[in-house]
Amino acid sequence: MRKPFRGSIDTDAKLKRLRDYLQHYSIALKDQGFARIYIDAFAGTGSKTETRASLPLFDGDQAQSQEVDTPGSARIALSIDPPFHTLALIEQDAGRFAELQKLKEEFPDRKIAIKHGDANESVKKICAGVQWHKANGPIRGMRGVVFLDPFGMEVEWATVEAIANTQALDCWYFFPLSGLYRNAPHDPTKLDAGKQQSLDRVLGTRDWREKWYQHDFEKRTLFEDEQQAIRRSDVDAIEAYVKSRLQSVFKGLVMDPVRLRHNNGAPMASLFFAVSNPKPAAVALAKRIASYILK
Repeated sequence: MRKPFRGSIDTDAKLKRLRDYLQHYSIALKDQGFARIYIDAFAGTGSKTETRASLPLFDGDQAQSQEVDTPGSARIALSIDPPFHTLALIEQDAGRFAELQKLKEEFPDRKIAIKHGDANESVKKICAGVQWHKANGPIRGMRGVVFLDPFGMEVEWATVEAIANTQALDCWYFFPLSGLYRNAPHDPTKLDAGKQQSLDRVLGTRDWREKWYQHDFEKRTLFEDEQQAIRRSDVDAIEAYVKSRLQSVFKGLVMDPVRLRHNNGAPMASLFFAVSNPKPAAVALAKRIASYILK
């Protein structure tokens, strides 16, 4: 089960960037004849919980802290005007899904599809099932934005490929950088089969072994003698590798990420923005909006 969300300065910045992009995107496409969809693969409850400290009223009093709910990604998407024609909200946890149902009831006039299940399967099903480029009367097709905000290393590479293959979706991916380098320790004796499989699933390849680890001898397999291999790639190199992987499938654009941090300053995640539509006009529009937001 996903752990409860705890806010931080950087995660607030992530949601502000999402809000700004969705708003500019919706305005830019409103007169272009496309139906617009927003897909939230890990929608949670629609809100996020922050711990806030209140200042003492009188000298000698201690500061108090309280947990408050503020808009999360799903509620942010519902606040966009002009609105998205369809919102697909996905959540696997039963308790959070129940909260999404309540959120849907707040907007009876909106087309909101909520799915209780695995995000990877749901996103792939949407990507394969929508006729993104088929005109229907005055509607030229469908375009949209997908937000991938996993708690950990939950997004499969096959899901990333499905999004890229639509050539219709822009993707904001809150990539779990800290999970990546935790699963690829400097000491290869700690790189067990489970961690290797997790990295293979998230990255869609096995060549990170050769890219990240340096070896000083000839051998038939990468970890034939684990004691003589060590991970030389630092966080910067790993982040650059992730960008190259995204560029291998997103034919429109993959921008340099914004690295977000935990409250203690440690790297938490890299916020990537990728465009699946390779058409120059679509790339130029997305780049113009995202470049401003990512500064």
